[in-house]
Amino acid sequence: MTEIFKMPDIGEGMAEGDITNWLVEVGDQVAVDDSVAEVQNDKLMQEILSPYAGKVTKLFVDPNTTVSVGDPLIEFDGDGTGGSSDVKPKQEQVPKQDEATTVNVTEATPTSNQVEVKSPVMASNGQILAMPSVRHYAAEHQIDLNQVLATGRHGHITLQDVQNFFGSTVSQNKTSSTETTNIPVSNPIAEVEAKPTPIVHAPETKEGRQPMTGVRKAIAKAMAHQNETIPTVTNFDSIEVSKLVQHRKTFKDQMKEQGIHLTYLAYAVKAMAAVGKKFPELNSSLDMNTKEIVYHNTVNMGIAVNAPAGLYVPVIAHAESKSIQAIAQEISELAEAVRNNSIKPAQMQGGTMTISNLGSARGTWFTPIINGQEVMILGLGSILKEPIVDAEGELSIGQNMKLSLSYDHRLIDGMLAQNAMNYLKQLLADPAFMLMEV
Repeated sequence: MTEIFKMPDIGEGMAEGDITNWLVEVGDQVAVDDSVAEVQNDKLMQEILSPYAGKVTKLFVDPNTTVSVGDPLIEFDGDGTGGSSDVKPKQEQVPKQDEATTVNVTEATPTSNQVEVKSPVMASNGQILAMPSVRHYAAEHQIDLNQVLATGRHGHITLQDVQNFFGSTVSQNKTSSTETTNIPVSNPIAEVEAKPTPIVHAPETKEGRQPMTGVRKAIAKAMAHQNETIPTVTNFDSIEVSKLVQHRKTFKDQMKEQGIHLTYLAYAVKAMAAVGKKFPELNSSLDMNTKEIVYHNTVNMGIAVNAPAGLYVPVIAHAESKSIQAIAQEISELAEAVRNNSIKPAQMQGGTMTISNLGSARGTWFTPIINGQEVMILGLGSILKEPIVDAEGELSIGQNMKLSLSYDHRLIDGMLAQNAMNYLKQLLADPAFMLMEV
C-alpha cells in the first residue's frame, strides 16, 4: 500500500530544512533505516533515514529545495500521484533477508562483473556523493575522493570503495619500491590506482547566476537577522604578548608529542571564559519578549571554524573549568569534525560566547557579527612584530596581538566592554597571570 514519508524534525525547534541531495531515485527499492536524503538544517548537513521499506515511486521535491517539517518527501509503493493510504505496508513488502544479504555482499566485494563501477558523481552542492562517515575516513587517511571509483547507488562512494582504494594504494607503494608491477586491465579500480590522477586545484569559474547552497542560505539568513536586530559596537585594541608567544613555544612540542596542536586560540578561549565569569553581562542573553537578562551559569565558548561549505560555530562546553591543554585538544577535534562534515548537532548548540579567529589568515582588526542569542563576540587577530615603548621607556620591537570586541549595546555599554577588554589583555599578556587568576 502507498506510504508517504514526510519531512521529520531532525533538530531542536527545527521548522524547515533544505534537501541538499537525494540518495535514492524513483524505482529504487529501499529498506527501513536506509539513508534517503541529505538535509541541511541550521548549517548542519545530516542524512535522514527511511521509516518505510518499499519501492520509491515519487520524489516530491527537487534537490536544493527548502521544505517544512511535515511536508511530503517520498512516496513508497504508490502510483506516482502522491496519494497516501492509512493502511500499513504488508510484511512481504520488506526485502527478503537473502536478497538484502546479496546486495550487501555485492557492495562489499565489488568486481567488474558484479557492480557497475563509476567515476564519483558530484552532488548539487559541489561535493562528491559520499556519506559523512566516508568523507571522514578518507580525510583521516589523506585520500582524495576524486581518485576513488564509485560502486554505490547513483555514483555514491561507499566506505568499501575508499578502503579498497587505500589498501591497494598501500600495497602498490610497497611493490613499486622494488619493481614495476603490471596491473591487469580487468580490475578497473587497480588500473586507476596504478596511474593516479594528480590533484588539480584549478580556479573555479564563477559567472552568471548560481543557487545558494544550504549552508550559505543559513548564514545569510542568520547574519541579516543579527545585523538588523542588534545595535552593535566594536572596541579595537592590541596587547603585547611576547610572554604568551614564549609560553606557547615552550610547550608546543610537548603537546605535539601527545597529539595536541597548541594554538593561540586555546589561550584566548581560556582567557575569555575567565572574562565571562568576571563580567557576567558578557556571558548572558537578552529576552526582549519578557524584558529580562538571562545570566548563564557556565561559559560555553563557540569557535568559528571555516570550511569549504561555509562558516560553522561548534561549542566548547564548560570552557571555564577546562585546562588550556584540554581546550586545545577539543578545538582540534571540533575543527576536524567540521571539515570532515561529521559534526553533530549537539556540538553546535548551547553557546554563550563566541571567538572568531582571523589571525591564522594574517587578519588584524575586524567587526565580527554577534552569534545567535549571545551579546558579544571576540575577534582574534594576528600577532605582529611592531615598535613599542617598553617599561623602561625605550623603543623596542614587541609582538602585538590585535583584538576586536563586538557587543550588544542594548546591554553592554562602552565602559563595561573596555574594562572587560582590559582584563582580557592582562590575561593574554602573561600566561602566569592567567594561571593565577583562573
